[in-house]
Amino acid sequence: MRYLVFFEQGDTNYSAYVPDLPVCVAVGDTLEETRREISEAIKFHIECLQEDGETVPKPTSKLPNQTPSGVSAEFVSIELKSKKQIVLPSYQHVSR
Repeated sequence: MRYLVFFEQGDTNYSAYVPDLPVCVAVGDTLEETRREISEAIKFHIECLQEDGETVPKPTSKLPNQTPSGVSAEFVSIELKSKKQIVLPSYQHVSR
């Protein structure tokens, strides 16, 4: 899965946000650290949505034509772990 991420360089750090996933943000001292942090934030955000039975928004498929000054946009690829639901047998105590 690829999500569009906007990166901004501040005075002392970088920040990132995902327009398709409201409140999914990250900060880091370097751009590379911020990329790692936003990847983890996206995974966590999606896992929380799934656990709560919420719909996971589909990712934007195109880069914007323009971004504000000081803002860059790129796609961040993430790999979600597939979760499998299993049913374990229950055992009942039988009195003799």
